Amino acid sequence: MRTAAVLVLALAGWHAAPTAAVPAQPAAEQEAPPVAIVHDIASLNDGADATGRIAVNVAAGDNNQQANAGVLAVGGTALGTGSVAQFLAESPARGGTRNAIIGGDAFAGADGMIAVNVVAGSDNQEANLAVIAMGFEGQAVTDATLSQARASQQPTGGPEGAVYPESATGISTGAFQGSSGLVQVNLIGGERNSSANVFALTVTAGANP
Repeated sequence: MRTAAVLVLALAGWHAAPTAAVPAQPAAEQEAPPVAIVHDIASLNDGADATGRIAVNVAAGDNNQQANAGVLAVGGTALGTGSVAQFLAESPARGGTRNAIIGGDAFAGADGMIAVNVVAGSDNQEANLAVIAMGFEGQAVTDATLSQARASQQPTGGPEGAVYPESATGISTGAFQGSSGLVQVNLIGGERNSSANVFALTVTAGANP
């Protein structure tokens, strides 16, 4: 019992040594990676009086998809069908400017099946599809033609402080002056847009297309 009493007294008289407070260290700030600055210019000014099948893509920017598809079926029994599927993933943001222009008299006086895509920006989709069937029992399968698979980026907005390029597109007033036939044009300026022109025509025997 005596030993236990001494032990209790010793514990009762024990004091912990004071500990100096350690000031909190601020978290290190991580710098965002630099945004690439790019200036892109795309233009088309010469192509007047062209005839036949004309398919042109003009793009200034990153990660854009453009397609021009034409199907022409001619015969006693003509059956035409076609489809365009486009799938797109987002690309890294870039600053700068994007300019895409159809200028001058680029397609003035042109005649035929004319398909043109113009885009300035990033992560955009454009498509022109034309199906024409000419015959005694000609038919363009419009259900398959008009049902296109298009999975574009949705405009969900960017993070706070994100840098987006300045985008501008344009078509001069005389670019298609006097042109004839089937003319399909997509014009996009910006980010994550999707645009398509789909045309289907059936011409039976004895008709003039």
